[in-house]
Amino acid sequence: MGRGRIGALAFAALISCRGEIIEGSSNETPTPPAPRTPAPLPDFAPSEARLHRLTVRHYTNSVRDLLGNVVVPQDLEVDTPLHGFTTVGASNLTIGPRAAEQYDAAAQDLAAQVFADPARREALVGCVPTGVDDPCIRTFVESFGRRAFRRPLASDEVDRWLGVVTDVEQRLGDLDLALEMMVSGILQAPRFLFRVDVGAVDGDVRRYDGYEIAARMSYFIVGSTPDDALLDAAERGELDTAEGIEVQARRLLDDPRARPQLIEFFAEHLKLDRLDSMTKDPAVFPQMSPTLGDAMRRELLLMIDDIAFERDADLREMFDARTTFVNAELARLYQLPDRIDGAEFQKVSFPENSPRAGVLTSGAFLALNAHATITSPTLRGRFVRQSLLCQDVPPPPPGVNTTVPGDDPNTGPETLRQRLERLHLAAPQCAGCHQAMDPIGFGLEGFDAIGAYRTTDNGLAVDTTGALGGESFRDARGLATLLRDRVEVAACISRLTYRYATGHLETPGESRAIAALADEFASSGYSFRELVVHVVKSDGFRLAAKGEE
Repeated sequence: MGRGRIGALAFAALISCRGEIIEGSSNETPTPPAPRTPAPLPDFAPSEARLHRLTVRHYTNSVRDLLGNVVVPQDLEVDTPLHGFTTVGASNLTIGPRAAEQYDAAAQDLAAQVFADPARREALVGCVPTGVDDPCIRTFVESFGRRAFRRPLASDEVDRWLGVVTDVEQRLGDLDLALEMMVSGILQAPRFLFRVDVGAVDGDVRRYDGYEIAARMSYFIVGSTPDDALLDAAERGELDTAEGIEVQARRLLDDPRARPQLIEFFAEHLKLDRLDSMTKDPAVFPQMSPTLGDAMRRELLLMIDDIAFERDADLREMFDARTTFVNAELARLYQLPDRIDGAEFQKVSFPENSPRAGVLTSGAFLALNAHATITSPTLRGRFVRQSLLCQDVPPPPPGVNTTVPGDDPNTGPETLRQRLERLHLAAPQCAGCHQAMDPIGFGLEGFDAIGAYRTTDNGLAVDTTGALGGESFRDARGLATLLRDRVEVAACISRLTYRYATGHLETPGESRAIAALADEFASSGYSFRELVVHVVKSDGFRLAAKGEE
């Protein structure tokens, strides 16, 4: 199933699948599973070193930090998420011919923007050179190249880029154009477009050097090339220790760029990009508008920013928060009693009797995990299993019946829940994997496919009771409480943060390091800022597999 598809085919593809039975029937009182002794974790073994192509976001931030306030071309090749994140996709993609042309055109455009303005040109170069032999040109190549390549340039590299300046100036007689072309060349060089993590052999592993750690930290925390202070710390050897890394990580977390960069982790985790193509039938949902999807996205990101950064509070509040941020359009959708006007977002508290709490009752989550006209307990439960608990759900088998179930002609009208219980949970060939999803999603049936609260479906009363892992809950708020307190949820956040930061799908050998992150996350009171610090200090972030020499 393609990402972002919402409709009858996506719904029907989940009607029948096979897998291990995880929970009992939703019509029965679930029996708590017997305690199991967890399997011992394997000894720590780091993942292999790899190349990381800059994501579009990282590229954009980098050129702006290098050149100033430039307009970045928008026709760059789009990122491809893999295992949930564009950072992982970027570690598995190279640059094809079309993308190379786009980077070439972008580099020329960006350099031209700066060199067309004498004041900006002088600010970038740091001088007004009198000729190709002016020492300030070498100084500029060394300083600009250090920031762009995220390490000091070797003497032969400096000479090579100086040769570009000399050659162009001799051919065209224009020193400014020569400098512009040199900058353009650096901006399309592989060493700029890719982060090169290699490390040096240290016993049975490879240890990333200070400059590699600086780049890994900077792109994770602030989403851009390292600043001079971070490169200076690498030069002094301060990033060779966990203590030195922590000092710089805390400095970067206080950088204004950190919040929007780290919030992007949550945007990708919750798949909020799909809001751009969200489709709802206007005949069924007159609330749908061209601006609603963007409002839904902004609400969730403001909520998480408030918890994780503004207050540095327990991140698990995102599951049962009784406050959120809304504009007038969302306030109407949520039927909030207080009058809220305009497009500006305001922090509000839900009334005590409100059915809403946290991410799972947000318009974004509910609308994305539903179809154009009807809800989907399966999709909603599947997201909880896969993205919040980090548990696998078997894919549907090929050749299943893709017809959306209708009312049973023998019994008359049914709610969607009743249809799914009849078709999914009563059939042995379907119940195996649907028991892992549908009973969770049933708890969210009090909200329709656009996220509005409802008490009826197809003219019948909605049943919002459900079950998760052997525990029953009454409604969406009950589900939120269960999720907040489950160890697996905090462990999943730790795992996904590690994946996002390192840009690769974690290996079994990294399980011990990830388990330690989960413990440290809990010990910090579930502070996301502290989790970030612990990630960059971890052996999994600092070491790579030795590989073949």
